[in-house]
Amino acid sequence: MHDYVSPVEELEAIEAELCRRRLRAFIEYAWPFVEPKAPFVPNWHIDVLCDLLESVTAGTTKRVIINVPPGSMKSLLVSVLWPAWEWANDPTLRYLTASYSAALSIRDNLRLRDIVTSDWYQKNFKIRLDDAQAAKQRFNTTEGGWRIATSVNGLGTGEHPDRIIIDDPISADQARSDAERKAANDWFDRTISTRVSRNPAILVIMQRLHQDDLSGHLLENGGYEHVCFLMRYQTHKEADQDWKPDPRDPRRKAGELFWPDHFPEQKVRELERDLGPFGAAGQLQQQPVPEGGGLFKREWFQTVDAVPAKAIRARGWDTAGTEGAGDWTVGTKIATLDGIFYIEDVVRGQLGPHAVDQLMKSTAQADGPTCMQREEKEGGSAGLTVVEVRTKTLVGHDYSGVPISGDKVTRAKPFRSQCEAGNVKIVAGPWNKIYLDELTVFPMGKHDDQVDASSCAFNALLLEIKQMVELTW
Repeated sequence: MHDYVSPVEELEAIEAELCRRRLRAFIEYAWPFVEPKAPFVPNWHIDVLCDLLESVTAGTTKRVIINVPPGSMKSLLVSVLWPAWEWANDPTLRYLTASYSAALSIRDNLRLRDIVTSDWYQKNFKIRLDDAQAAKQRFNTTEGGWRIATSVNGLGTGEHPDRIIIDDPISADQARSDAERKAANDWFDRTISTRVSRNPAILVIMQRLHQDDLSGHLLENGGYEHVCFLMRYQTHKEADQDWKPDPRDPRRKAGELFWPDHFPEQKVRELERDLGPFGAAGQLQQQPVPEGGGLFKREWFQTVDAVPAKAIRARGWDTAGTEGAGDWTVGTKIATLDGIFYIEDVVRGQLGPHAVDQLMKSTAQADGPTCMQREEKEGGSAGLTVVEVRTKTLVGHDYSGVPISGDKVTRAKPFRSQCEAGNVKIVAGPWNKIYLDELTVFPMGKHDDQVDASSCAFNALLLEIKQMVELTW
């Protein structure tokens, strides 16, 4: 004699099996336990991400970068609902989650725990948490799985997980700092990428904040499945002819909204206004520079074939010292006559200290003695020593170090003003594209050495013109 199973129990069993098999179904059933006051709003991107996460579970995808607008369920889906679904099938899995703030990772830990300890989950999947290890920052399953919440550069990264989920590794404020971005990237390279004993899947989810944020850093090295959805659909990028929309995006009309039921036109406009052009470009459009350029616009620059013979000239230098890597040593030569400035030449290289000296000497010789050579001088004794040595190397040339005051954007403002006014032209040369590419993403680009060198040369010319006027009077 078989035990009687009521139609309700039979239906519940079918629903539980559906939830166990398909992440998308699990999300709708588990939703009330993480968002009890907000109804679930479906959208195509949720289906796309569910398919991708299921491929991670199946082992066919191991490295993923997800760049989507804020408020698109990225954290809830990837950091909370997906692990809860995986544990329903395999409670031995181990998760390491990290964010720029441990509080955010702990928040998602608690949301996951709310699902796993709910009556619905316990009835259908019967996963138990170990009472001996059930803190907010770490809790274990009775089957040997665990979940650790930490921060970038925080504790817990000595463990060896099956899944590493990095959700917003830097904040928008941190992204403005070279040091903070480098710290996050170095933390990943030196710590996270070494946690490989269990061949973990690694997922990075964030909005783009800078060209050299962790997403940009990893994409440059390659090897990641990249999901990239824009708030407003774009069919192309003028500044990057190789760019193409994500093929998983079903939209086809330029400007079509990402999630109109959740982000209608008015709300998107408010976000764009509040974030400003740089924030909207990165966080909403996943392109950390506004379309058409940042502080500098391509359309401001006219290309010419030559510079008037009687122009006065200065070459500004921004030097580095690591061969084949890191920042570039750049020398930008600018000429001026009758209120018009000409970007005449740019030399650059990733060079060691001796090669930098050789480049500066050979360039100064080619420029001739009438072209001023100016170099941004770092503060302290190190900067003073560099200038003293360089003065001897460039004997016979009008060389001097220029003390740095203000940040890079502030130092570039006088140069930018003349560019915007149409008073800066570019002499045709093979370096033009690389030069304009860097200018038009400043200050959100990976490199800004050509901007610094240009500011140095331009400001030197302004000082020279001022002194000439004073002598005339």
